Amino acid sequence: MSDPAGFVERYGPWALVLGGSEGIGASFATQLADAGMNLVLVARRTGPLEQLASRLRDSVEVRTASLDLTADDMGERLAELTTDLDIGLVVYNAGATHGIPAFLDGTAEDRLSLVRLNCVGPVRVAHHFGARLVARGRGGMVFVTSMSSVAGAARVVTYSATKAFDLVFAEGLWAELGPAGVDVLALVAGATHTPAMASSGARIGSEEFPGMDPDDVAREGLAHLGDGPTWVAGDTNRATYEMLRSLPQRDVVTAMSDATRSLYGLDD
Repeated sequence: MSDPAGFVERYGPWALVLGGSEGIGASFATQLADAGMNLVLVARRTGPLEQLASRLRDSVEVRTASLDLTADDMGERLAELTTDLDIGLVVYNAGATHGIPAFLDGTAEDRLSLVRLNCVGPVRVAHHFGARLVARGRGGMVFVTSMSSVAGAARVVTYSATKAFDLVFAEGLWAELGPAGVDVLALVAGATHTPAMASSGARIGSEEFPGMDPDDVAREGLAHLGDGPTWVAGDTNRATYEMLRSLPQRDVVTAMSDATRSLYGLDD
């Protein structure tokens, strides 16, 4: 961000980062702390969460919570955690895919867990904190979505559908909340070097999929928060995104399915 003091004045003094222990979420947290913004960091895994928080506490206040964002009481717990804080920025970064089984492999409950994480979770978070941001007359929300949102694709059937939800959901919020002083951004991330992507088996770092640094993804998100409703991180990703949107949808679905298989080294 070119003006950290101005950024904190508009979006501070506290930011809530969901999925804020590793990867893009940790990059958001670090860059916000560098700007002087206090943080509430939420993630499932306590170890990485506390390691990051310990480092960032040298410069800002940090509050943490180990929380499953698919839990029925997630909204109530987040409200309780932040009730005494002036939250000005919310980053919903949860929702990485954890492998690429075919849709009919596994159970329907496996697929519904992604719906709860990537669809139900953002609705709950946006409804509660959106009201708070509108009441204060300024603030922002970032929803990290994916290049997968451009079309359905084999092997990521539910994931791509939920990320499309995140994209359209953020765009609608941008239209509704912008006049009240609340910036909303759908941040479209492509292949990125994150622990979640590595553990999923994706061939990030290969010649075909070099991947972005999570710091660069977060940096672009913060720099373009006021340029919504949508920002695609990375010059190559932006060019690819616009090219895909110009093609017949059948061709896009086929291309995205082939790319997914290639990313994971699949033959089928």
